[in-house]
Amino acid sequence: MQAKTLSLSAVMFSLCACVSAQTSETPKAKACPADVEAIFTSIVGEWTLSIEADEGWTGYGSSRISWDADQKCGVVEQSRSVFNQESEDPAQNQSTTYLVYDELTETIKVLTSDTRGYVHIGIAAVDTPLNFEVLKPASETPTRRIQYRNIEPGAFEWSWQGRSAVPEMWKDRLVINYDKVL
Repeated sequence: MQAKTLSLSAVMFSLCACVSAQTSETPKAKACPADVEAIFTSIVGEWTLSIEADEGWTGYGSSRISWDADQKCGVVEQSRSVFNQESEDPAQNQSTTYLVYDELTETIKVLTSDTRGYVHIGIAAVDTPLNFEVLKPASETPTRRIQYRNIEPGAFEWSWQGRSAVPEMWKDRLVINYDKVL
């Protein structure tokens, strides 16, 4: 799985022009369009997480989102969480997410990977909510996506969604509520 994660990461890195994990606490001179900078500025910070899954289990965690010092316009998130906390063996997880604006395509690209082997690569139009559909060949219909929504000062939601067959619509599978640490 690690080799798969590394090869997918290499693909995303080439799409995003060498994403780096180095971060900066304070905003720096950026080349973000105003609408992208507003979205990124709203999600930069320290967060507490509350997690709810459609299967009935819950979780909690913490997250730090900061400007990526090596990108003209990008942020990086480091998060830790505990899932299924009601069970005798709760699952712990760490993840890293990069959101990078691509000025050539005027889109935001995402790469997420975690310690449980999950990798997500997607592209979203600059709009809210941000809908990052899993990249697939053009002939296939996306069946999963990540959505950043209800982005406000001090809070936002992250949703892992799947497409239901009938009626064909997106359904939340996992929702993480982000609340800013003051």
